[in-house]
Amino acid sequence: MKVFDSIDRWPTKLIRRVQDQLFLETIAYACERSPYYRKALDSQCLKPENIKSIEDISQLPFTERDDLQRFNQEFLSVPRNETAELVSTTGTTGEPAFIAMTKNDLERLAYNEERSFSYAGTVPGDLFHIAVTCDNLFIAGIAYYSGLVRLGASVVRVGPRNILRHIDLIKDLRPNGIVAVPSFITRLASRADEIGLHPMELGIKKMVLIGDSIRDSSLNSNTLGKLIEESFGDICFSTYGITEGQISFCECSEKRGLHSHPELVIAEVVDDEGNSLPDGAEGELVITPLQTEGMPLIRYRTGDITFKISSPCQCGRNSLRIGPILGRKQHKLKFKGVTIYPGTIENAILGIKDIENFQIEAYTGDDGTDHIILCIGSHRKDTDFISSLTETLRSKARVTPVIKIESPESIAGRLHERGSRKPIIFKDLREKRPQGHEC
Repeated sequence: MKVFDSIDRWPTKLIRRVQDQLFLETIAYACERSPYYRKALDSQCLKPENIKSIEDISQLPFTERDDLQRFNQEFLSVPRNETAELVSTTGTTGEPAFIAMTKNDLERLAYNEERSFSYAGTVPGDLFHIAVTCDNLFIAGIAYYSGLVRLGASVVRVGPRNILRHIDLIKDLRPNGIVAVPSFITRLASRADEIGLHPMELGIKKMVLIGDSIRDSSLNSNTLGKLIEESFGDICFSTYGITEGQISFCECSEKRGLHSHPELVIAEVVDDEGNSLPDGAEGELVITPLQTEGMPLIRYRTGDITFKISSPCQCGRNSLRIGPILGRKQHKLKFKGVTIYPGTIENAILGIKDIENFQIEAYTGDDGTDHIILCIGSHRKDTDFISSLTETLRSKARVTPVIKIESPESIAGRLHERGSRKPIIFKDLREKRPQGHEC
């Protein structure tokens, strides 16, 4: 792996020169080693020598998630005995795809996270509590672990456990940092309050939060971010990672977008037709990871909606940034003339007292349009509660879906149906409407 010291602080022209070099090497490597890309480029009469720089990237075909799932082994670009680890996507949007990584890929992964944690102010000697899965083919846990160790920090590798077990370990070991999903942090704060412990007494000074966004499209803290800040203070850093690309983006102290690592990824944002979008325009994130060996990818459509920021950051870095993930492309809803993502509904109802859990269901109505049902897990079913909830949705999300109140236990069972390791907050039944809805 080629490391370019402080490349993100280099002048933009020098960064682009390095990226051009690594991009051309990536294309040549994929065409030589990957059966999938040999076929894909041959079918379009493209050869590596036709591509001169990143300016020519639009000539290259996109790679879809379905391609990676259907032709998984054709992406393998090294002999099987040169793979060091296999990881997989979660499978929450379809069948999981397996990603083969070499020893060098694992080193690259650790370097990527070392950089990301340094953006979040992590320094040698910090002690981080890792509260995300570190097994079950899950890349994130091992990425955070190896990145922190490479940086010189210490790690408490806990993973999913009873919330009281986490509190006991934090009280005993006194980590000053934590890696978790935002929903875990809200549960941690709630449980600490219940046992008479103020969340700030836990001594956590920095949080690197994965999964759900804690910023809105204006880069300010959204409802979820504000809930966490009310309990722990302004110590949160948002990060976004994608298994297929073995890459992450992370906020710096300015918290004005998530920085890319220029020597590790080319990032694009495109519209539905695949056209490149300017800064600030919302579209689908497309990545071309650089310096990968096991399974290189070219123009991989992540399905995640965001926007790009090319201007220099006030932190002094010139690396391209992306905004928060606003939703999944396939989850976009058109509801009574309003375009909305499930996350908007989630953020509208987060923190409402007496809501213990929820699930959002979308289906195609008899009129051929999107319909939404919000299934709330609560012990309250009175008119005042439902009226207040409806008004909150109308004012914060600009929609008023059908609301159904059920027991929290009933909703909990659906959130993890079929053994899903991530809660299924959004259930998309469009174009396959069942005889009876599940809530």
